[in-house]
Amino acid sequence: MWDHLARLHSGFLADIIAEEFGEAVQAYIGVTGRNPRKGVYGTREDVQKELADVIVTAGIAMIAVAGGNAEDARTHLEERLNVVTERVGG
Repeated sequence: MWDHLARLHSGFLADIIAEEFGEAVQAYIGVTGRNPRKGVYGTREDVQKELADVIVTAGIAMIAVAGGNAEDARTHLEERLNVVTERVGG
């Protein structure tokens, strides 16, 4: 995964994270019907696609923050995942 993200890193724009997250939220709202004016629309697959886009974009952002070093970004994510897992008792 990190090799793919590193290849995408060169075209990264920071504003894309917020855009992708917003699309994921909108897809979730559609599937759950949380907007009474629009009712239920979309599919769970739409939500999964949008959430995957958020994960990809966040990974690219992590590489950008790590100065383009995908291995540093991967290590940081693994360390953070361990901290979060321990905190929730997993």
